Amino acid sequence: MLVKRLGILALTAAMAQVAADANGVRAQAQPTPDPAACKGLLSSPDRIAPVLSGVPKYASTYVLVVPQRLADRVPVADAPGVKEIEVGVQSGTPALDVAGALGLTKIREYGLDLATAGLPLQDIADEKLDAAIMWAPLAGLAIIELGLEGAVSLFAVDRPRSAPALLHAEAVAHPCALAIADELDANGVLPGELLVPVDVRTLLTRQAPRFSLDAARNGEPLFNDACSKCHGPNAVADPKGLAPVDLRTSVRRFTYPGFLYIILNGRPEKSMPPLRGTVTEEQVALIYQYLKARSNSLLSDATK
Repeated sequence: MLVKRLGILALTAAMAQVAADANGVRAQAQPTPDPAACKGLLSSPDRIAPVLSGVPKYASTYVLVVPQRLADRVPVADAPGVKEIEVGVQSGTPALDVAGALGLTKIREYGLDLATAGLPLQDIADEKLDAAIMWAPLAGLAIIELGLEGAVSLFAVDRPRSAPALLHAEAVAHPCALAIADELDANGVLPGELLVPVDVRTLLTRQAPRFSLDAARNGEPLFNDACSKCHGPNAVADPKGLAPVDLRTSVRRFTYPGFLYIILNGRPEKSMPPLRGTVTEEQVALIYQYLKARSNSLLSDATK
């Protein structure tokens, strides 16, 4: 399981060098996530929803939580063994739809009450329940609060779905939100958006952004965060890099919908991972303008 986790973590890191926060704003430098900031949150119902609504990347993600005691039977979310175990879901949440999409029939429903929001995972810890499907931020919080780090495996399931209505709130900045995202990252959970490719037909009407040198400058750090590991700093191809392509030249070939499609969906045949769920369309537009500026020699290698 450790080798599998490390492999998933490596893939996740390659997919997302930049992470949009819950409001679609570019993530800024953050302090080291501190799980201790989450302690007591589950017993403070009035604080749960605003904090969970601010967890980066995972606002639309649901996870299947499986204890290590069942790891051999359910090594992945779609393993045949998952249909043989009892899975807890919270009533009135999209978790029920996820369970249906997975074809599960052995379901135990839990009422979603803020005072007992972590009960499915408590029952897993007490060996009263085999597994659970939960909204990812809530599952991450419960894992930290209940001390289940390393005792369960998490798998992102189905497709992007909305947060439970009871937990939808205006996000607040809180160190626990970062700790929850860190816990989900450590388990190799992918944002729900990464599970469903973007249909190119939905992008064909997208118009290229009106060029602005200021916007191009704003796109530079986004490019260097999200793309330079493979494509080289400043869009200059690194012959020893993972994708030694001079984007200053190749960007001239792409229509904007085509560029957007490749960024969001990746190019699996060329080992380029998708970035949907980790960059917003607004950020892609800035990266596009940056590459256009570099292509036309409007920005040097060392912009300030």
